[in-house]
Amino acid sequence: MEEREETEIECVIRRFSQCEKQGFQDMKIKLIGLALAGALLVASPASAMVLSVTGGTADTVPGNFNPTGFPGGVLIGDPITIFDSGDAGFGLSLSSAANLRFEFLGSEADFVNVFNSGGDLFSTATAAVGDVATVAAGGGFVPFSFLGGGSGGTATNGGPIDSPLLMAFADLGNNTFLAMFNDGGGPDADFDDLVVRVSVSQVPLPPAVWLLISAVLGLVSFARIRRQGQQAA
Repeated sequence: MEEREETEIECVIRRFSQCEKQGFQDMKIKLIGLALAGALLVASPASAMVLSVTGGTADTVPGNFNPTGFPGGVLIGDPITIFDSGDAGFGLSLSSAANLRFEFLGSEADFVNVFNSGGDLFSTATAAVGDVATVAAGGGFVPFSFLGGGSGGTATNGGPIDSPLLMAFADLGNNTFLAMFNDGGGPDADFDDLVVRVSVSQVPLPPAVWLLISAVLGLVSFARIRRQGQQAA
């Protein structure tokens, strides 16, 4: 009779059975380690760069930008990308689902401006430098907008952006950007009327990873129950 080729799952179960029969606990540990290492390899693409900017106009931080009170970030002359009312359909995007960390870095504005993401997170009237909020977001445009207290308009990431409002992004590396707002009050496009640091705080593991981990734990449990049954017999 022709021998049937052993499937991968049957091979794994057979090796676990050999571990139990021969008492090679270290072999079982190695198999678990290999499975978990495979899970990490599957998860590694999710840890790649997931924040990026598309569209806009390349420029530099203007000379009237006031970095006083901003803990880290950019300096005058550093590259930024500017967005205005003609840039709908472009902005800061996520390539996959992630938990986003928003940190209020300060404001130099006479108007009360607001940063909104599923609700008002930071107001220049009440927020303190270093205030943090975390928001779960799917892939696509990062869900946030600036509400201008001067003109009364709204600048939404990905559009629309009401004129004369402006926003800009500075890439700080390591999945971190500055979102910089200009409220249109006066002729100064200084982009320091509300500044927020946007970063990825956690990338969820893909469902396939959890499935693989569950399968490994199930095999371990199966082997333990089988051994206990043999001992009872």
